[in-house]
Amino acid sequence: MSGRKPSAEKVPLLEPTHVLQAISGRYTSNLPLVGWVRELGDMHAELIPVRATRTPQHRAGFCEQVRAGIDRVVHEIDSWAARNISRTKGAPKHTHSLGEVLSHIAKIYAETWWTVLHSADEEARHRAWFHLSEAREGYAELVKEIQARRLQLPLGWTGIRVCTE
Repeated sequence: MSGRKPSAEKVPLLEPTHVLQAISGRYTSNLPLVGWVRELGDMHAELIPVRATRTPQHRAGFCEQVRAGIDRVVHEIDSWAARNISRTKGAPKHTHSLGEVLSHIAKIYAETWWTVLHSADEEARHRAWFHLSEAREGYAELVKEIQARRLQLPLGWTGIRVCTE
């Protein structure tokens, strides 16, 4: 190795602002991550178990189908990342795969917007926004570390799905 650092432009990750815009459907790109992130946002929103009236809105098996869809998209993102994001030998590994990180952000985004739109509790709305902001900042730091080749992502595994219905 010549000691040269690979170009940061060769790491095709979404910018933090684009992740949030993609989740909400306000960002388009040819990068497949955009569609997957949007899909994750939609599925996590479907899992929010109550309406403003506080009545369950899911039929039997619905949540498990949605969770299986989330696992499928996380796997697609992780497979894409394994092919497109180089792994730096000797760099520390993050605890979560790219798919898991993006799914987590999509979940926080959906729950934040639900809270903002449906909660009368100003403190709860503030905490929700703050939590989303922290997730965005954490993702920004993750991207920065990956681009600098100081961190690598694990390959990912969707694990064993435990039924929670």
